[in-house]
Amino acid sequence: MPSRILNRRELRKQTDQAESAMLREPGPKAVAGPTPATAKAPRGRKPRKKKAPPRYCARWCVYDAAMKQIAVFDYNQRAAAEKKVIDLAARKKGIHFLQIIKEVMSELAPVEQFPG
Repeated sequence: MPSRILNRRELRKQTDQAESAMLREPGPKAVAGPTPATAKAPRGRKPRKKKAPPRYCARWCVYDAAMKQIAVFDYNQRAAAEKKVIDLAARKKGIHFLQIIKEVMSELAPVEQFPG
C-alpha cells in the first residue's frame, strides 16, 4: 500500500517550478501556417434583428352555449354588445354571453404624405 503524501504544498511548488521552466525554454518554431500579423480573425455572427411583437386589438364577442361566435363588436361598443345578448336571450332558448377577445391587428401599409 502506498504511503500517504504528507507535504502537498512542497509537491505543488515543485510542479509549478517545472512548468514555468518548460515555458521559459524556447521550443522549435513552427514554420508552416500563417503568422499572426497576416492571419485574419474569424468574424463573429451578427445577432438577428428581433421581430416586433404583434399588436392586438380588444373586441367584445357574443357567444352561444356551444362557444360559437354570434357577433363581434369593437371595444368601445360594449353597450351594443350587451343589448345583442339581451335580444338573443329574449328571442331564442339557450345561453348567450359576452366575452372579450384579443385579435392580432393587420399591418397597415404606410400612408404616403404628399408635399404641399
